[in-house]
Amino acid sequence: MTAALPVSVAPRPGESIESWLEHLADANGLTTAQLLTATGQGRASARYLTLAPSPETIARLAALARVDEQDVYAATLAAFDGTALDLTGLDPGDRHSYRQVAARGWAPAHGTQICPACLGADGAWQSAWRLLIVTTCTRHEALLVARCPSCRRAFRDQRHSHLRRVGAALVCGNPLSAGPTRQCQHDLTTIPSAPASEVVLAVASRVDIALAGQEVTVLGQAAQPAAYLTDLRHLTTLLLHLAGQPGATQLTPWVDDLAGEADARSRERGPRWGLRPPEQPRLRASALAAADGILTAPDVDEAAARLTPWTEVTPTTNDGPLGWLADRTVMTPTLTRLVMAARAPHRRMSHHLDNHLGGRMPINVTLIPQVIPHAQYLEHLDGASTSSEDTVRLFASLSLARLHPNVTSWAAAAEALNMPGPMGVRCARACSATMRVTADEWTSRIWRAGEEIERRDYRATETKIEHRLHMTRWFEEWARQFRPGTHYSSVKYGLTWQWVHAAHAHLDLSPAWRGKRPTVRDRARYRQFETSLVERQKRGLVRAVEGGLEAR
Repeated sequence: MTAALPVSVAPRPGESIESWLEHLADANGLTTAQLLTATGQGRASARYLTLAPSPETIARLAALARVDEQDVYAATLAAFDGTALDLTGLDPGDRHSYRQVAARGWAPAHGTQICPACLGADGAWQSAWRLLIVTTCTRHEALLVARCPSCRRAFRDQRHSHLRRVGAALVCGNPLSAGPTRQCQHDLTTIPSAPASEVVLAVASRVDIALAGQEVTVLGQAAQPAAYLTDLRHLTTLLLHLAGQPGATQLTPWVDDLAGEADARSRERGPRWGLRPPEQPRLRASALAAADGILTAPDVDEAAARLTPWTEVTPTTNDGPLGWLADRTVMTPTLTRLVMAARAPHRRMSHHLDNHLGGRMPINVTLIPQVIPHAQYLEHLDGASTSSEDTVRLFASLSLARLHPNVTSWAAAAEALNMPGPMGVRCARACSATMRVTADEWTSRIWRAGEEIERRDYRATETKIEHRLHMTRWFEEWARQFRPGTHYSSVKYGLTWQWVHAAHAHLDLSPAWRGKRPTVRDRARYRQFETSLVERQKRGLVRAVEGGLEAR
């Protein structure tokens, strides 16, 4: 039976077990070595004391301090098992079992980070500071500090004891090479810490919420805390590997800092970010924020659009881009969806157009018709894709609209051309997957086609034709002059012909259909009307749009 100490000290909320034991020793006038002896290490091993001690060790410590066993357990990193950590296979009786935990990556090792302001406020070391997914103190809105400025080592970098010889004193306490009785005496509360940016604080708050066991919103839906933290870690790992590739300097400003740490860590094989992320809290926080910025997208489409610029720097290997990406991280279901969506042809084409000639073009979208005219298709676009002519012509107009600085998605490109957003997304997916030319060649072709299109305001032309929807006199005069005997009910086909051939707009969006999608019969009858026209009658319909015939 364990004899209780005279003074009982309970762990504070979030306090690490080693911090609590040091305060317990000080309160009872014991050295940390004497306290460890009092725990009865010979009968109940203290192996993995900070990580996941045995139930026997938990019970002895609780009896020694006269506190609840749950409070002792909550002070260990095992409290994060199932959220930030996976301790499956860890056996306090087997000193080799930690290898299973370490192999999963980002596992706590020797040392910890600190928030100097927190230590100055209450003297309690937080157990969460040992988690590598934690980089920031949201309480003081500051980045954590990873190394002591005096001894240049991680805090609590001790190999032979879980507790420091200095006890709860607010000094570094790392043993110095001069001998076992000398410790670093740097005052922890005087160490400066850098303020955290808003984006870093945002991801830190979400991590704190997940560590507390609460759901977090991922891609517009509620996600379990363990799923979010797992996706965040593995996506961060992938971005770290991509940030080390040529061309990544344009993606994020922390690429140079990452290269410095990568060189220092491993010059030949390269760093294995999946096992151990960057040590610098600022660098790790920036990478986590980049990953969280993708996971906080409202849906998979937007998240994939944010990920696409990163995947574009994937190197060319025998395994292909997807093989290289899969080898650099753990492809969770969420990451698999994101990577597959980001590597989709229409997203790669989108990224190319966004970065054409190093930036967006000063293009006027009102000068772009909804559908590139047939003549320009034959001259420049025929054979560029195996999709139908109508699909290619529409995709060419959408691609031209993507060159505008404010058009950042295929849906936005369609809306800029007065079309429904989903229509643009569907067309881009269909046509980009069937391209027979490179992205550079396609861009050159649409640019040449765009230069030959008649310069006029196509949105104004569409509006003029829409205005004729409830007017028939213009059609009656056209029929009397160019096509006697035409029934008045054909006015909607004449209006649609003007929509398609004068405004070069999409057939499905003709105002004659009154906001509905044309039926098979509607299409067939329009095509019959279209093929029946001779050149003189076509010129008359164009003249009617230009105001040559009375529009009443």
